[in-house]
Amino acid sequence: MPGAAQAQEGAAVGAAARRPALRVEHLSIKYGDVVAVHDATFAVDEGECVALVGPNGNGKSSIVMGIVGLAVRGGRVDLFGSEAPARNVNWTARHGLTLVPERRHLYPALTVLDNVVLGCYSWTRNLRKARTSAPYERALALFPELERHFRQRAGTLSGGQQQMVAIARGMAADPRLLAVDEPCLGLAEAVSKRVYQVLGEIHAEGRTLVIVEEDPRRALQLATRQVEVRNGVVV
Repeated sequence: MPGAAQAQEGAAVGAAARRPALRVEHLSIKYGDVVAVHDATFAVDEGECVALVGPNGNGKSSIVMGIVGLAVRGGRVDLFGSEAPARNVNWTARHGLTLVPERRHLYPALTVLDNVVLGCYSWTRNLRKARTSAPYERALALFPELERHFRQRAGTLSGGQQQMVAIARGMAADPRLLAVDEPCLGLAEAVSKRVYQVLGEIHAEGRTLVIVEEDPRRALQLATRQVEVRNGVVV
């Protein structure tokens, strides 16, 4: 059957063309004597949107923190074909991975514009270059509703607005892989839908996404695949 043979050949070519953006092997993370993650193994291909799902307190955020270098880890993490050194956030940022952390972690006394431009720090130390760059302009355009708040201090914004600023800051880094930790935590449903709408636009640009999400139904509105984490184990 020529049709079936052609389909199989096409699938093989597609599989060969896919390259891993992220490969995690036997990841373990401890906080003192407490084991948060043990022997987590999974991979994310370039262009994928993968959701890390599971109940709160089961290790999803710890996995992401270990990957980006914010937690002491064992095991191996490869990013776009290169082994990532442990506890080196600067390395992961320079190699294309940016984290939008849980609870935003903005600088509350700085304006929206100042918070977003800090995302450019991963690829330039020149403020003038950053403020006239395409990644910065693209980041500011993600949420037009923020424009009237550009000169406002981030700490005076609502939780939803702060989440928008955090995502914009992450995109100002021009990441190849954007990791977003609990993007809808504490947000109203309408705001959550808006956040996922923009994440969908980012994914449609061809960027790889890893989303940490407690609610698998919400995550699978966008994610092409889910990785379930329970009791510190990828199941």
